[in-house]
Amino acid sequence: MTKKLSISVPDDVAETLAAQPNASAFIAEAVRAHRARLATQALLAGAGYTVTGEGVERMRARLEAVRAAGRRSEAA
Repeated sequence: MTKKLSISVPDDVAETLAAQPNASAFIAEAVRAHRARLATQALLAGAGYTVTGEGVERMRARLEAVRAAGRRSEAA
């Protein structure tokens, strides 16, 4: 089942949506991903962890370092 909505978005978001072949599917996927992130944060909070923006950025940097090291070892 689907529901037709009329929404207002900032210009940068509108540009991204205009570039999509199916803006509705793009938005649905984005909302589902957001809900999954919220559920993960709730799960972590229930286990005693606090998710912060700084912590997320720190882990992204660590993950990128690991990936970069993997790419270097594959190229060697």
